[in-house]
Amino acid sequence: MNDAAMEQRDETANRTALGTLLIERGFLDAERLDEALRIGADTGERLGEVVVRMGWASEDDLAKTLADQWKLRYVERSAISFDGDALSRMSREEATRLEALPMRVSEDGAVVVALAEPTDARFLALHELLGDRIDCVVVAKSAIDAGLRSDLLPKDGSSAPAIVPVALVADVEEETANGDGQHGGNGVVVTPEIGDSADQPTASDFDEVAKSLSEGLSAQLDSLRAIVVEAESTRERDRREIERLTAELADRAAELNDRAAELADRNGTIESMQHKLRELADSLERRG
Repeated sequence: MNDAAMEQRDETANRTALGTLLIERGFLDAERLDEALRIGADTGERLGEVVVRMGWASEDDLAKTLADQWKLRYVERSAISFDGDALSRMSREEATRLEALPMRVSEDGAVVVALAEPTDARFLALHELLGDRIDCVVVAKSAIDAGLRSDLLPKDGSSAPAIVPVALVADVEEETANGDGQHGGNGVVVTPEIGDSADQPTASDFDEVAKSLSEGLSAQLDSLRAIVVEAESTRERDRREIERLTAELADRAAELNDRAAELADRNGTIESMQHKLRELADSLERRG
């Protein structure tokens, strides 16, 4: 095991749990964390995936929290870019398997790699593939997914495609309105070099943008549906609890009424006995 891997392993024991960090940042409470863990156990999803799907935190919120957990840099979508040197070091198959994208090679020779979900196993695999000099950063998962679906990376055994600067941004509509670049699918913005003959958008580009927007709206609708389902579930639980408490109060009221009636009967009996005692005393006094 190399030094970088050993250092990464040593830090694992001191790492704060993701659920704890999400609670500290106000995205979850203990009840929602338990619910998210139960859902993940049923669906096989990771905790962060459940939290985002349920609408309790955004992808960027999750990415920032993961970056803090692993003591890595968080990179916003608008700041993500790639160069050909970095992309040539990993095939599409390798990137898909590791859910990672090589972004660029820094001046000191380190390969900057974008991840959405850091894990010890992923770090070890990246070190084995790219060597010790890697600099991992955390980005939103949809940015990774968009890059993996694009033609940025070569397939195994094929040469790397012609590379142009690429930026993954959060809002495709805003970039389209500004005319800042040519858009690929799922939030990928390709900015051609000066003099590039492919600087005009094609019909397929617009189709990809429309597909991206449709997928984004579908994801938002899924999140809203999850929120509505959760609200309905909470309301139903509250309704059942109110009914239970109301029935319990009614039972207690009936019990108190019964006890009041019993006390009234006892008071009547005591008064009757006192009356008889007074009559007996008067009778004895007259006889004496």
